[in-house]
Amino acid sequence: MNTPLSWIKAYVPDLDVTAQEYTDAMTLTGSKVEGYVCLDKNLEKIVVGQILSITRHPDADKLIICQVSVGAETVQIVTGASNVKTGDKIPVVLDGGKVAGGHDGGPLPEEGIRIKKGKLRGIESCGMMCSIEELGFSNEMYPDAPESGIYILPEDTVVGADAIEVLGLRDSVFEYEITSNRVDCYSVIGIAREAAATFHKPFVPPVVTATGNSEDIHD
Repeated sequence: MNTPLSWIKAYVPDLDVTAQEYTDAMTLTGSKVEGYVCLDKNLEKIVVGQILSITRHPDADKLIICQVSVGAETVQIVTGASNVKTGDKIPVVLDGGKVAGGHDGGPLPEEGIRIKKGKLRGIESCGMMCSIEELGFSNEMYPDAPESGIYILPEDTVVGADAIEVLGLRDSVFEYEITSNRVDCYSVIGIAREAAATFHKPFVPPVVTATGNSEDIHD
């Protein structure tokens, strides 16, 4: 059974622990955690940017030069992506930041990839616009992501915001080994109730609202 920590916090809103603290305490109280994955591993200095203008690279037919607002400043980014246009909001890793992998969807390097200011065919580029693959994920988690190209964020996304937070990646996913005598932990609500008891925090059950209409099922 796999459960994101954010799902547990939906029912235990006062829970404030690290992934390792959660793993250790839950295992000690009988809900063995086999391991966990931090979704934001190797993702650093990635914000929401908006493309203000696009011009062609003077010395490369397949490259474009973008002026991108990242909130407090405007940065210049050179890219070969063909799916972006003026006004698009996209994840931008700033100079000195880090992404999880390359755009080819290959195995993720253990330490991620550090992005530094540099030049592409003589034009300065201060950061990089990100695809879902570079963030360490695929179309399975983000079905609206293009097969190849930059991930386009919703139009109402706030420029300069933490893109990892916007994408729901400030989270950890835990894998449990639930024994047959703990059937009460075979659901997210059951695990959340166990977490509330383990950390001595209030458990807030889901609110069930009756719905229906005036139809008679016997008619």
